[in-house]
Amino acid sequence: MKAYNPLTAVLALMLGAVTAYSQVELTDNLAISGFVDAAYTSSDDGTTDTEKLDLEGAEVDLLFNLDTVSGEVHLQTDGGTLELEQAFVTYDLGNGLAVTAGRYLSLLGFEADETVTRYTRSRAYDLTSVIPLYNEGVKLEAVSDKGWLAVSLQNEVWSGFGPGNINGDAIGLEVQAGFTGQQGLTAVIGYAGQDTEGSANPNGEIYNIWVSYESGPLILAAEYNDFANAGEKDKTGDSVMVLGRYAINENSSITGRYSEENLDDGRGAEKWSVAPQYSFTDNLAGRIEYSRTDYVGTGVDEVDFFALEAMFTF
Repeated sequence: MKAYNPLTAVLALMLGAVTAYSQVELTDNLAISGFVDAAYTSSDDGTTDTEKLDLEGAEVDLLFNLDTVSGEVHLQTDGGTLELEQAFVTYDLGNGLAVTAGRYLSLLGFEADETVTRYTRSRAYDLTSVIPLYNEGVKLEAVSDKGWLAVSLQNEVWSGFGPGNINGDAIGLEVQAGFTGQQGLTAVIGYAGQDTEGSANPNGEIYNIWVSYESGPLILAAEYNDFANAGEKDKTGDSVMVLGRYAINENSSITGRYSEENLDDGRGAEKWSVAPQYSFTDNLAGRIEYSRTDYVGTGVDEVDFFALEAMFTF
């Protein structure tokens, strides 16, 4: 039986996955899923051309379900080290309420955390990378057919930015509200703040807003971020992304994306990406991506990025 997380289930229904995880049931209470992602990549900044052909990542997720209690353990490697990416337990309180404790993914951001479930291989924001990823905490989720509300208290919002504990007022907070009341439309607003008492860093925060619309084979999305000291001192500014994905048929799709980042210190970046994808089977897909990023105030004018990727999921 599939391990169940209310918010994850709602998001999966809303957005779908570029390459879906097809879970393998081992027992009535235990299933596994995961992926292997290998790619050839080339990056050229006009001075240095870097090429790689290697394993980009592999992951095995253990999914537990014991009636009202479920849990997940995610183990990931890049071919070198094995790390615990996520490990959490969720208790279903009933009536759309659930509480989760452990190490889990941030509430914020439109783009998926894994390459195999993103619409493009690369992330939208190369310069700032302000969207948080994984940290330890406890969160409460309330989900209905109209949307959801989630609150998460954490050791840190950005790993390594705070003192790494909740002594005094040093704590990380994430809040997110989502609306799904209109067919095909999803609107989300989120906030994250990090009190850094006991650390040399200033307090940090980010506001994250995104909207997506799905109609037949077409998915459109837009995202805006406004941030101050977001995981790094003086990393303050804003960023925006727009994305469109069109499913040509049941096996083929193409994604186009534009993103822009502007920092108060004068640095900036504009990125254009295109990524066609083809599914050979339910578990094996291939993707090509070309991206061009123009920088301001960084010492690099532009970077051309190319990727040829194979993704196996289970």
